[in-house]
Amino acid sequence: MGEIYLTQNADEVLDELGIAKENLRIFECEEFKIADAKEVIAEAYICSTEEKFIALIGKTFNKEAQNALLKVLEEPPSHIHFLIFVPYKNTLIPTIRSRMKVINKTQYTPLQPINLDIHHLTYAKIYEFLQSLGHLSRVQSQEVIERLFIAIEQSGVSLQKEELDFFDLALRANHHHEKLPIILAPILISLLGKRK
Repeated sequence: MGEIYLTQNADEVLDELGIAKENLRIFECEEFKIADAKEVIAEAYICSTEEKFIALIGKTFNKEAQNALLKVLEEPPSHIHFLIFVPYKNTLIPTIRSRMKVINKTQYTPLQPINLDIHHLTYAKIYEFLQSLGHLSRVQSQEVIERLFIAIEQSGVSLQKEELDFFDLALRANHHHEKLPIILAPILISLLGKRK
């Protein structure tokens, strides 16, 4: 059975495991795609008489890549052990998670509130903030959404249930790769009426 490590620092966990370099193959991508999955599968089927560990390190794995990997993860060739390193368990589809042992190596680091003056928001400041976000990964975008929530909470602005629902919708939209400025605009505009 392979292992899934939940961690922000795969190198540190690999060092802890102490796997000999000659027995370790590392595939590292920001986002695992189908082409990356095919490389992993090809490596898995290269004959080996010794144990071989294949480490997959990524912040995200697209569904096509995960589905392509499913069979080899479920029934790996002899002497092959898979290690997957991801920041969050939900990065992987349930079918993969159910076939591998999940080990949580996450070190909790409290998020800092986003640097945005909630009490003095204007349309111009909202526009400037949204423009500053640039192109972020899905994981980075989720962190921005969470940090915005912390900033609002710490500012003392109270949110109604409908406004809290905006954050649930924002996290879901982010999961479906919507653009972060489009996700955050309604939340920030709703705060304009709450200025003190």
